[in-house]
Amino acid sequence: MSRPAVCVVVPVYRAEATLDRCVQSILAQDVDGGLACILVDDGSPDESGALCDAWAARDTRVRVIHQEDRGVSGARNSGLAAADSDYLVFLDADDALRPGALQAALNAQRADPAAFVLWQYTTDAADPAAVTDAAAPYGQQALARLWLDCVLAMPWNKLYRTALAQRIKFDETYTLGEDLQFVLDYIALLGQTQPGFTYRLLQSPLTFYDCSHTGSLSTRYHANYCEIWPEHFAKLNAACLAAACPERDLRDLHRAELTVYAEGVADILRRDPTPLQGIRRDKAAAALRRPWLRALLDRMRQERCYSAYYLPCRWRSIRLVYAMAEAKRAGSPLYGKLDWAGYYLLGGRLRRD
Repeated sequence: MSRPAVCVVVPVYRAEATLDRCVQSILAQDVDGGLACILVDDGSPDESGALCDAWAARDTRVRVIHQEDRGVSGARNSGLAAADSDYLVFLDADDALRPGALQAALNAQRADPAAFVLWQYTTDAADPAAVTDAAAPYGQQALARLWLDCVLAMPWNKLYRTALAQRIKFDETYTLGEDLQFVLDYIALLGQTQPGFTYRLLQSPLTFYDCSHTGSLSTRYHANYCEIWPEHFAKLNAACLAAACPERDLRDLHRAELTVYAEGVADILRRDPTPLQGIRRDKAAAALRRPWLRALLDRMRQERCYSAYYLPCRWRSIRLVYAMAEAKRAGSPLYGKLDWAGYYLLGGRLRRD
C-alpha cells in the first residue's frame, strides 16, 4: 500500500468534549493521494484514550499512540516520528479542519512545489468563508510580516514536508513558545535544502481555532515568561535579519516584542504566586534589567523606533510599566495619554510608523 499524501497528527489530552469534532473534520477530508490520522493520547486521565481507540476501530486511516504524559510537544514529536506520508499537518484536539482544507493546501503546494504553504484560520465555527486554494506569494523577506500577521508562530496552519520535518523536533523543555522554535527550525532547514523557497499564504481560513476554552497555555501565568521569550525573540530576530526583512517590518517586530515582554513584566506583579509584593517587585525589576531587553532598546533607538513601553522599560520603572499594561488591558484612555507623553518627552526623535 502506498503512503498517503497527508498525515494529520493530533496531540490528545483531556479532549473528551472536542475530540470527536476534531477527528470527524479530518476523516471527512477528500484528499487526492490518501489521508492518515495519528492520534497521540498523551496520558490523558479522562476517556480521551478510549475515544481514540474507538476511532481507530472504525476507520483504518486512524492510528493511535498511547504514551505517558510528556506534554503537547512530546505528543507532537511522537506523532511526527510515526508519520509515513508525503506531507504532514498538525491539528489540536479542540480545533477542526474546515471542509476541503487539506485538498486546498495540497493544490497550493502542487501549484508551487518550492513553496512553504501556510493558511489563515478562523475562530468562528460557522464561518461562511469559502475554502479555496487561492494563495498570495511571499518572498523569504516577508518572515517578520508573517509573524506580525499572526500566521507564523503556530504549527497547525502549515503543510510540512514530512521527511524534512522529521529531521527536527519540538523542544520538550519549553512550556511556552516552543511552536515558534519548531517553525523557525523548519524554515532554516527548508532554506538549507531549498534555498529559493517562497511562502504561499492561502487567503481563506482552513482551520477552525477554538479559543473558547479557559485555562489554555496562552492564559496561564508562566513564572519564567521573561526568561523564555527573550530566547524565542532572539532566534526570530536572527532569522528575520538573515532573511533581509524590510526595515519597516523590523521596527514593527521590535515594537511587538517589547510589548509582549513589558506586559509579561506587568503580569509578574499581577499574577505571580508569591504572596509577598516585595518579592514580586524584585522579580519584575530583575526582568527589566535583562541584557536582552537592553539590547532590544538600543536597537530600537538606532532604528528611531518608538513604542509606548520604550521609556518605561528604558527607565526600568516597574510602576510605569504596570500602570500602562493595566490601562491598556482595561481600555482606559490613560494608556494613550502615557503613550503620547513618552513620545513628546523624546522630542519626536523616534518614529511611530
